[in-house]
Amino acid sequence: MSHDLAGSSPAGSAAASDGSVLLLHDGIIDALQSLCGAKRSGTMFIITAENHVAQFILRGGEVVGLSHRLLRGLDALPSMRTFAAGRYRFVEESVDRTDPGLPPTLDLLALLIPEQAGPPESPLSTSPTPNMGQALESVRSLIEPELTEFLGPMAELICQEHLARFTALNSPQHFTRLVEAIAREIGDPTKEAQFKARVLSSFRGATPADSGEPGAAAAPLSH
Repeated sequence: MSHDLAGSSPAGSAAASDGSVLLLHDGIIDALQSLCGAKRSGTMFIITAENHVAQFILRGGEVVGLSHRLLRGLDALPSMRTFAAGRYRFVEESVDRTDPGLPPTLDLLALLIPEQAGPPESPLSTSPTPNMGQALESVRSLIEPELTEFLGPMAELICQEHLARFTALNSPQHFTRLVEAIAREIGDPTKEAQFKARVLSSFRGATPADSGEPGAAAAPLSH
């Protein structure tokens, strides 16, 4: 069943939107809370400011499913907290889908608000040091071409999102954790394994054997 985000929402809902208004993340969550409070059933379709698709599935005001890009259910929760803004449309419909393992709706709504989801890792400085900036650029140049082969143009945006939250580049373990997190965006275990193997192989080839720094990442990596 396809839905046009430019179409009209059901009349009478305080949270109704025709998809034409760009709302900040908090505004989207406020609208979701209103739909839950009104005991609505249907699908809240969202197009984020980055042109990604997200959905909340409601049954009688309870959130029973969610998705963001290639992720569903609990796997989608972290990225559902990070998009900056979006446009949404709510489509009233009967709902059969249920994603297993979701917390109660009140808890889930709290988790969707970044400040209430637990202490984040130490954020990057708004003005990264030159060495850190150069290191991140080297990491991006290593990962993004490989990811593009699996996700196409989405690879650039996914790399940007993950690197924006990347807070340390002090060891190969940090790099490995980053690669594993990005791999999960692919959504196919076989392709994820291929991506990780290729990136980590390139990383090892770019890392001097006697260096404790990941990929000598402050310097451009050669292939």
